[in-house]
Amino acid sequence: MKVVQPIRNTEVLERCYDIAREHDRKSRKGALGWELLLVVGLNTSLRVSDFTRFKVGDLRGKEYAQIEARKTGKEARILINPAARREMNRMLAGRPEEEYAFQSREIGRGTKLPKPITRQRAYQIINSIAREAGIEERIGCHTLRKTFGYHYYKMTGDIVSLQRILGHSNRRDTLVYIGVIQDEIDKSLRKFQLVGKR
Repeated sequence: MKVVQPIRNTEVLERCYDIAREHDRKSRKGALGWELLLVVGLNTSLRVSDFTRFKVGDLRGKEYAQIEARKTGKEARILINPAARREMNRMLAGRPEEEYAFQSREIGRGTKLPKPITRQRAYQIINSIAREAGIEERIGCHTLRKTFGYHYYKMTGDIVSLQRILGHSNRRDTLVYIGVIQDEIDKSLRKFQLVGKR
C-alpha cells in the first residue's frame, strides 16, 4: 500500500494556492472554491469528509470550527488562525449561511438545495492542484491533514499538542502519519553506503 504524503515544501504549497486562486478567478460566480478547500483543509487539521460538511454559517465570522468527526464520532473544535479566518470570511462573503461552503451541483431530494461535495470530488480537486504544481508523491484526501500536521510540527516542535489535535493515541503514530519518521529514515539512508571501491 502506498502512503499519502504531506506537502513538505512551502514554495510548492504557495504554488498550489496560486493554482487554486487562478482556477477560482476563471470560474463562474458561485462555483466551488478551490482556494477555500485548501485554506480550510490546510488550517483546521480536519479530515476532508468532515470539513466538506461545513455550512457557510459554520465558518464565516467564527473563531472556532466545530463538527462531529465522522470517523471517531467525537466533537472536533479547532481554533481557526486569524490569517485563515480572514481568507475564509473573504471567500464566503455574501453567501447564505445555510448553504454548504463546499457545495456540489447535485441537489438533495428533500431539501431541493445543493448537497456538499463528495470525498471523491475533493480528491479530484486536490490531485489536480498537486499535479499542476509538479508534485510527484502520492496525493490523497489525507494530504491536506498531513500537510497541516507536518508544518505544525516543524513550526512548533510540539508533538504532544499535535497528537491531541489529530486524535492519535501515541506520539510515534503522529510522527509516522506526518512523514517525519520517513524523513529521518531517508536522511540516514542518504549517508549509508556499501558500494565497493574501484
